[in-house]
Amino acid sequence: MNNSEDIGAEIIRSQERFANSKIDSYFKYFSDDEDIFEGIFTNHVIRFTQPRALNDPLESSPIIRFHDNKINYQSYELNGMLLPSIQLFSRVQVIESQINSYGILSLTQNPFSFNMWSQYANGHRGFILEFKPDFNFYPSMKSKSGTVYEVKKINYIDEYSICFEDIVDKDGFIPIKVLHDELFFKKTVRWKYENEYRMIRPLSDYSGYKHPETNYVYTDTNTYLFPFDFDSVASIILGASMSQENKTRIIDICEKNNIVLHQSYIVRNVKDRFGEPSTVIILQVEDSNKNAVINSKPQLFCTDTVCLDNRDIVKITKLSDLPYYKDHEKIVEELWDNLKNS
Repeated sequence: MNNSEDIGAEIIRSQERFANSKIDSYFKYFSDDEDIFEGIFTNHVIRFTQPRALNDPLESSPIIRFHDNKINYQSYELNGMLLPSIQLFSRVQVIESQINSYGILSLTQNPFSFNMWSQYANGHRGFILEFKPDFNFYPSMKSKSGTVYEVKKINYIDEYSICFEDIVDKDGFIPIKVLHDELFFKKTVRWKYENEYRMIRPLSDYSGYKHPETNYVYTDTNTYLFPFDFDSVASIILGASMSQENKTRIIDICEKNNIVLHQSYIVRNVKDRFGEPSTVIILQVEDSNKNAVINSKPQLFCTDTVCLDNRDIVKITKLSDLPYYKDHEKIVEELWDNLKNS
C-alpha cells in the first residue's frame, strides 16, 4: 500500500472481506495474564470451567417452574426444624448434582466484539485463539474412550426457566441429554452479542480430578486445565493494545508453528456490524510488515479513517520546520533527544 491510496477505505474493505466470509472456526478470547501465556503457549493447556465459576450468576441456574407452583414452593416444618420445598430439593438433587461434574469451554464465532475484547481480553491487551472447525476431533479434546464432544450454539431466551414435569420421559426420568441442553446451552438474551458456542466435557476426563469431598459440591473452586492440540489452532489475533513484548513472543510462536497471525485495530468513527460506535478490524500480518507490527506501540490513541486517509510523511531539514515548534521549543527538543536516545 502506498501513500497515495485511500488507506482508511482500504482498511474497511479488508475488514469487510474478513467479516463477510463464512466463519466456520471458533474463537476464544484470552487476557494477557502471564499464567495464561504459560498455559496456552508453553504447556498447551486450556481451562474447562465449572458453571459456578463463570461470570454470569444465572449460569445453569434456571427458574424452576411447576404445573402447581403453590404446592412445590412451600417449605415444611417438623419439630421446629425447617425442611426444604420441593423446588429447593429438586434444584439440589437434579441441577447441582449434575452441573458441578462438568466443565465448559466457551467459544464464539465473533472475533470483532469490542465488548468481548474489553471484558475477556483485558481491555484489548490480550489475544484470541482461532480454533479450526474440527478442533474437537483432535485427540486431546476427546473423552478417555475416544468419544467426540459436540460443539453447540447457545440458545438465547427471554426467561431462563425449566419445568421438570415437561421434560420427563414416559418412565418418569429426565434424559441426560435433555437436561444438559436445558442447563448448559441456554442463556438469557442479555448475552446474545457473544454469539457463544460451547463444548461440555466431564471433569472426570481430567487426570487429576477428584470429586470434591464436601456436601456442597458447588463450592468446588479448583481450576481444571486440559491439554489441547496446538495443531488445532488456525490463527492468533493480537489485541489492539497488546504490549510490544507480548506481540514479539506470539509472533515467534506463530513462526515456529506455522500459524497465521492477525492484528486487530480500533477505528473510532466507524460503527460496528451491530450499529455500536467504534469498530474492531482484523488484518492479517504478512512477513513484510511483521517488524512494523512489533515496533508499533499499544494502540492507546485509537485512530479514525479521516486520520488514516490524510496521513503522510513530510521531510523537514530542522526542528523549527515543525508547525508546532514555536512556543513549544523545550518540549519538542526533549522529544527529539528521547527519539535519538531510543
